[in-house]
Amino acid sequence: MRRWARSRTHCGKCGASMNEPNGIRGTFSKQRLAGMKRLLQKKYREEEGLFIVEGWKSLAEAVGAGIRFRTLLIVEGAADDAALLERLIRNADESFAVSEKELADVTDAVTPQGIAAVMPMFDPEAALRSMAPEQGIIVAADSVNDPGNLGTIIRTADWFGAAGVVIGEGSAEPYNPKTVRATMGSLFHLPVAHGVPLPAFLRRRRQEGWSIITTEVNGSELLGTVVPPERSVLVIGSESHGVSEEISSLADLRVAIPKFGTAESLNAAMACGIILSHFTMRRS
Repeated sequence: MRRWARSRTHCGKCGASMNEPNGIRGTFSKQRLAGMKRLLQKKYREEEGLFIVEGWKSLAEAVGAGIRFRTLLIVEGAADDAALLERLIRNADESFAVSEKELADVTDAVTPQGIAAVMPMFDPEAALRSMAPEQGIIVAADSVNDPGNLGTIIRTADWFGAAGVVIGEGSAEPYNPKTVRATMGSLFHLPVAHGVPLPAFLRRRRQEGWSIITTEVNGSELLGTVVPPERSVLVIGSESHGVSEEISSLADLRVAIPKFGTAESLNAAMACGIILSHFTMRRS
């Protein structure tokens, strides 16, 4: 199990249990379908400490990260790769064959891929403890409330080898189905801590010798002139308001991406990618 994955033995509402044997079963009751569907809502995800992941690639990435499934639902005939299907079933505490309609009821994907699983959320404190490299960068999200943008930021951070992603209070959550899909499996590759009081986190990291970098339209440092510090936290703000004044006041560097056209702003995930690309190239 990943170091920052929670360990739970039972899902009270959806009924997932670690004590039942593996193997595909033929009946997933309406009551359990209703319980699993509740996990599409943030309130019940937080209550149970569980979330739903849909799709073959994402589930394969989760298995590769050592995360065990509580419950696996499979539409008969949906698998093109028998070896992968067997691997996913072995990784589940219980597996059920369901209809396409039943699976669609517990996922919000427009075109479900025929497979979905319930798995545990990550322990944010354990995730934070694991973000302690001798050098590198942590990406922090300040009020990034679009799930798709947040998922793309996580995926981008993974691409550029970030030490982890910290999601501040007021941002979207990583377990929103749209966020999970946008990560394309990167959610399982690096530590992700959500619901973190960002000002306190940044102050603590500064005390430990980390540099705080914010992205700001009117930042005093143009990106091309910035030499990345050995250890830094890059804070990405919302597209509409940027980083908060409190976060900006904690910054050691306020970086602006040069503008050459007439667009009002950059997508938050795109800005994250541009800065991480620059920092990575400068380091290498």
